[in-house]
Amino acid sequence: MTATPKVAVAHYCEGAGHATRMLAVAEELAAAGYEVVLAGGGPGTKFVEANGHTEFEPTVVDFVEDLQDGSLLEVVRNSVPALFERVGQYREWFDEETPALLVTDDISAAIAASLHGQRYVYVAHDAAGFYDAAVERVGARARNRIAGYRAEQFLQPKVWDGDPSIPGADPVPPMAPTSGAPEADVDVLVVPSAFSVDPDRLADALDARCRDVTLVGGDDWELQPSLQPFIAGANLVICSGYSTVMEAAVAGTPTIVLPATSEQRGVVDALADATGFYAADSIAGVEALLDTVETPEPRENGAERVAAVAATHLPDPQ
Repeated sequence: MTATPKVAVAHYCEGAGHATRMLAVAEELAAAGYEVVLAGGGPGTKFVEANGHTEFEPTVVDFVEDLQDGSLLEVVRNSVPALFERVGQYREWFDEETPALLVTDDISAAIAASLHGQRYVYVAHDAAGFYDAAVERVGARARNRIAGYRAEQFLQPKVWDGDPSIPGADPVPPMAPTSGAPEADVDVLVVPSAFSVDPDRLADALDARCRDVTLVGGDDWELQPSLQPFIAGANLVICSGYSTVMEAAVAGTPTIVLPATSEQRGVVDALADATGFYAADSIAGVEALLDTVETPEPRENGAERVAAVAATHLPDPQ
């Protein structure tokens, strides 16, 4: 009897959004009959575990924290050695699991797969066009070329039409968890992520405007397997990260984005013509938008498309 094809799904370890969207891909592949193993580590592990899964946890790498809270020297001291260690650990994991295919949004896993002769599909939205600084543009181009060089296919999840695009990448719809939980009854959902403003002050300002605020990670918040029921049930989402933007796009929920990094500012610029998505850089900016937001049309969930693309590079499950 032929064994069921095994698929490895690995997420990047910076933030939880990488884990939730790649977990959605893993669950789609499992539902299609494939054996799936997971990896990634970092903050996303708790969401993987909350959904009843376990994963391999290689060394965590956080280039953004080292660069923004430190310097290029900190990147060289911390992130670069951690990257080499993470790549080596992935190669050992490939030997243990022997997957037929890797699906990943983790540059470390892509490098390891390329060195190891492991077939893989790569997923990333990180276009060089997001960035103004030359060093960041060069870095994005290098990451995408390295990751895409030996990939079976490179997929770019996009909420916007047109540029910024990644050369050689095929566009797919925005990705979100495929939660079957009922929608939560939420007015304003605030999802902090390296906010440019204090989320507690923002929540207080919204309370003063008679808006009922649900603050993810606040004192009354309990860890949820997925934010998607809350995003889908909200009248408005306020966030900074692209993972939440994609989930809101799939849900059809209007969203105000408070960018805190150059990548997030690039995302805001890309969303300028997208109905239902707005940019603010302060609490006052959020307040000015509260009564003017439009509801976007829900988008197709790109997690399903990514899983379908991956299946084209695999034998049929038995």
